[in-house]
Amino acid sequence: MPALRAGLVLLCAVSAVTLARRSSPEPEDVQEKISSARCTSRCLSLHMTQLTAAFRHLQSDQVLVWCENHRRCAQCLQPCKELWETRKMLSPKSCEKQTECVTSRDFLTSLRSSRQGDCPPPQRATGFAAACVESCSLDQDCPSSRKCCFNGCGHTCQAPANLYKGVPLKPRREINFVEDSEGRVKVAWVSKFNVSMEPVIYMLQSRWNIGIHPSEDQASLWATVAMTLSEDVVLSDLRPQRWYQFRVAAINSHGSRGFTTPSKHYISSKDPSPPEPPTNMRVSNQTLEWAPDSTERSVGSGATVTVLLCWDPPREGDLPVHNYRITWISRHPGATHKHTLQTHTHEVHSKHTRPAHTNKQSKKETDSMLTRGAQSELWLQGLLPATSYILSVQTVAYWGQKRLKSHRAQLVFTTISHTDEDFSNELPSSSSSPSSPDLAASSSPTHPESPLNPVTSETLRLEVAAPHYHNNQLQVKVFWKWPYHARQKHRGPYILQWRPHTCSSNVTSSERTTTVVQGTHHTIKGLQFACKYRVAVATKVDPRSEAVAWVTTPTCASVRVRGVKALPCNSENTERPLSLRKVVLRPERLTADFQQVNGTLLTTLRWRMSHHALDSAAVEGFQFTWTLQSELSAATERREDARVSQTQTISPSERLVTVEALQADSTYRLQLQVLTAGGRNGAAVSKTIHTPAINSTLS
Repeated sequence: MPALRAGLVLLCAVSAVTLARRSSPEPEDVQEKISSARCTSRCLSLHMTQLTAAFRHLQSDQVLVWCENHRRCAQCLQPCKELWETRKMLSPKSCEKQTECVTSRDFLTSLRSSRQGDCPPPQRATGFAAACVESCSLDQDCPSSRKCCFNGCGHTCQAPANLYKGVPLKPRREINFVEDSEGRVKVAWVSKFNVSMEPVIYMLQSRWNIGIHPSEDQASLWATVAMTLSEDVVLSDLRPQRWYQFRVAAINSHGSRGFTTPSKHYISSKDPSPPEPPTNMRVSNQTLEWAPDSTERSVGSGATVTVLLCWDPPREGDLPVHNYRITWISRHPGATHKHTLQTHTHEVHSKHTRPAHTNKQSKKETDSMLTRGAQSELWLQGLLPATSYILSVQTVAYWGQKRLKSHRAQLVFTTISHTDEDFSNELPSSSSSPSSPDLAASSSPTHPESPLNPVTSETLRLEVAAPHYHNNQLQVKVFWKWPYHARQKHRGPYILQWRPHTCSSNVTSSERTTTVVQGTHHTIKGLQFACKYRVAVATKVDPRSEAVAWVTTPTCASVRVRGVKALPCNSENTERPLSLRKVVLRPERLTADFQQVNGTLLTTLRWRMSHHALDSAAVEGFQFTWTLQSELSAATERREDARVSQTQTISPSERLVTVEALQADSTYRLQLQVLTAGGRNGAAVSKTIHTPAINSTLS
């Protein structure tokens, strides 16, 4: 029986230690701020004689100014200020030969190891607190505000005695706000009777939320905005359209009783400022494309350039970024008209500002485009080769119905030339990082273009059913399988992940939902309306086996439920079916690998689909054409009858094609074109390659 009791006591001790480590009275950064305030109050208390002689009222920030200009008091304040500003303890070398600084640093060190209050006498311990065990070694091992105290036999977590001895009372909960004509807000509170003669440091914290109504559930974390001896603070950085709450704590060298309850919500009456322009504009990729009927690389052959324009978002302003407005204009007067037609055929969301026709050739046309939401990159298509362009990007925000725009951030660049002999449609390796969601393959259920997931006969296949509404939530069933001969080799469990990639209401999230599935199917629940989701599955033991699929959910208004007239859709949500948007189906990253087999040349070509392709079902196949441009002889290069062209149709799920018996040491022009619904020809990508000699090293 005694052994059983000892075992229960030990189990309780271990549980207490575990619980203590999981809980904390305040976040660590708040504790550091409180320790800094206690350190400051202690320094002022050491010079009370001089302070009472110099000041009639000690609760004034002028007292801190006096201390900073006083040699010994300033030395005492040095570790306190360092902890407040950097959350780091001052190094011992910084306090060398300064007694006031050393003692102040030692005081901060003691606050880190010991909590507020005193340990009760050992004889007063009862219950588990009197157990003869070592359940803790430091105050931080104990939950909440308890301390690790000696009970005459061991150390246990006990409620402190004299917890608020000498500690000032909390200020009154009422906090007043006064705003002047320039938008500065005076936040004032009233303190209760001070139970000590020491100076009291007030720490003011705030939190906020953006929206039509105040909300504590969607508010930001509490942040410290001021430390003062006065009972008011003037804040000049409160932003419009934000609901603020404040709380105050009174602190002296003995500690604090905590913060007051949150104040009533306050919103500034000043008008918001326009957003700032984006920064670091850059053209990260240029791709040369050819018209489907083009066979000659010459002027007027229909070659165009597609560029990826990127920028960094501006600093956080008064209002959230709604979208960006991009405008561009050719610096070549005669090239403008052709450019705008190319751009118009590629993007239905382009806005062409066409000025009235005049005889002045200096009159140019400007193209513009709006991003969907606050995305920080955009593809510009149909640009002319070897042409200089002026690009500008503006940040757009909305204040009610009023649109606010930033100044223009401009960039001047020149597109690549179509006469270059060696050009490539490959994206830079830095832009094809799998961590970027925008570069993921959107029209294929797998990642055949990824080196981590090559196309083999053992590729995991992921398929997605049509979304459906059930049990008051939007659901979709996904299932995956291996080829028959690989099912025994690859078994679960599987890791399934999904996240929204694009939503018509501009609500996107970088948070992904992950679940572990033992079988080969799963029903994803709680999806958002009018969103495009990225779904990925891989075996738990081999993340490289990942397969990816994309699913687009319907709009709320389009869903019909039996027995229900209409779903309670959000009327403020500007959702639109993603299928109504312009779908740009464009192959990318066309690469060629050569292999010598039995004296002949075997060529394998791979590609991937652009992430702009929102609907993979729209692709009905690919048409691959290769044309012999030249052989070793320069004379045969100019002969039209020397050109040999062959065409092959490929299924929509394939991302590679193997071509046999290409001539060695010859130049070929490759073209890959998308075949969309109805047999229409979509966008095409071209590339010129030179096959290696049979006896040379093949790459």
